[in-house]
Amino acid sequence: MKEKVWVIDNEILNGINFFNGFTIVEQNILEKIFKNAYFIDRDLAETDESKKQIIPYVVIKDEKNKILVVQRTKNQTEKRLHNLYSVGIGGHVNPIDENENPELTFYNGLNRELNEELFIDKLKSLEYVGLILDDSTEVSRVHLGVLFIANVTNADIREKENFNELWLNEMEFKNFNGNFEGWSKIALRALEVI
Repeated sequence: MKEKVWVIDNEILNGINFFNGFTIVEQNILEKIFKNAYFIDRDLAETDESKKQIIPYVVIKDEKNKILVVQRTKNQTEKRLHNLYSVGIGGHVNPIDENENPELTFYNGLNRELNEELFIDKLKSLEYVGLILDDSTEVSRVHLGVLFIANVTNADIREKENFNELWLNEMEFKNFNGNFEGWSKIALRALEVI
């Protein structure tokens, strides 16, 4: 069976005043996006630039104020992101996440993705930050990131074969020479880490 993913038509987004990069939008705008989202085959969504796949994108911060950084290995499915570094954990919202309340559909997807990718000792808080929209690459043109910060006591990657992990503080980010994927650069600027 083909994977289905949650998407929003760009024409819905055209009525929203946000910029290419990072934008803070009100809760009612998020609700409008979620209310107008629907599922289509991922194969279609990956090449249809009239739609954006809605992706929960969560930055994980521990008690020492360090941020989890992962590097995608060649075992990871999205070939266009191999070897790049990321500060975002997340992924597609799928039909298994569906609820009659569209907002819960989104949060079910966010929760499922976090639990698939991480062992989290204790999630202390989950804070909405804003939206990531980046039209600069083939991958990012068909995705819309919903950025959050999760404060945890500790976390560890589940899929060691798909990701290498490290934890960096603000000073270490300034000296880090790894190549971050586009959304991570946007997220780190929005969080004023770089």
